Amino acid sequence: MPTARISVNVDGEVKQSAQKILSEIGIDLTTAIDLLLRTIIREERIPFNLQTEKAYRDDAYRLYVKTELDKSKLEAADPDANWVSHKELMSRLREQREARG
Repeated sequence: MPTARISVNVDGEVKQSAQKILSEIGIDLTTAIDLLLRTIIREERIPFNLQTEKAYRDDAYRLYVKTELDKSKLEAADPDANWVSHKELMSRLREQREARG
C-alpha cells in the first residue's frame, strides 16, 4: 500500500526533544509515529493512560491504601511487629487525603 502523508503542528521544542530521545533509542520520528498508529490499531486504544491530575492523585491514594493494608498483613504474621491500631491507620489515611487536597 502506498504511504500517506500526515501533517501535524507541534511545539518546536517538543519535536526536538522527542527526536533526541528517539535517536538515542535508534528510531526516527516517522518510525515512532508509525509505531504509535500501529499500536492504536492493534490494541484498539491509545496505548497510554490519559487522566486528570485528580484521577492520578486518587489512583496514588488507592495504591497507598493497598500498600498499607499489604504491610499490615505482613506485620500480622510477625509476632514482634509494631502494631498500628485501626484508629492510627485511619488517622494516617485522613492525613494523606488532606495532603492530596
